[in-house]
Amino acid sequence: MVVGNERGRSERMVPPPSPRPAVLAQFIAGPGRADAVRDALLQLGRAVREERGNLGYDVHQLRNNPAAFYVLGNWADEQALDAHLASEQVRRCLAEIVAGEIVAPYTLWRVRLLSEPDTRSDRPRLVANSPAQVTLVPFFTIKAGEEAAVGNCHLEMVGITRAEPGCLGYDLYQSVEDPSVMFLYENWTDQAVLDQHMNTSNFYRIVRGEIDKRLVAPWTAHTMTMISEPHRERVAA
Repeated sequence: MVVGNERGRSERMVPPPSPRPAVLAQFIAGPGRADAVRDALLQLGRAVREERGNLGYDVHQLRNNPAAFYVLGNWADEQALDAHLASEQVRRCLAEIVAGEIVAPYTLWRVRLLSEPDTRSDRPRLVANSPAQVTLVPFFTIKAGEEAAVGNCHLEMVGITRAEPGCLGYDLYQSVEDPSVMFLYENWTDQAVLDQHMNTSNFYRIVRGEIDKRLVAPWTAHTMTMISEPHRERVAA
């Protein structure tokens, strides 16, 4: 892959043949209402995983702000995602239960999974409410015209990073509404292996050397704890 010249900047990003639709949602609980929001999202998640086409629905809580929750859901196709968003159980949970417990309207982004699903069968499974396990979600806002170059760099990092010790998952997503925004969904066994990842030569070569200079501003990341039980099956190819 060439990314450091005009050829690299003009080449097309090559996602999977049919990028999987997904949603990322943010909820900020009101004072003293974090437990109520947590319980509502977890209950909804258990029901959503029974929907046709759902491939995963994970609920997370920010470590530096326990009132903040992020939900990442993956679906097999757009029709399944549309049916989910229009379902009565989602409407009732969000409009009748969660709405009274949060300090501002929730935010929902439609996104697509750009990385190939991880098919490694021997990868350790995620666990819920682990005091050691770390979920990291870094967001990247990309300069105009540099989306393909940044996407290709991230996709190169996916395979490299998934092979690192302690990596439980590493996926790349892109906003549907604003393709200049991408984020990684990373899961690690503990903070030490995440720190080690961020000090590898590949991280400095690709992320620091090629991606950072193509961003509108330095990337920011949220550190979270997964509070939902892992999906019974991995997202399949």
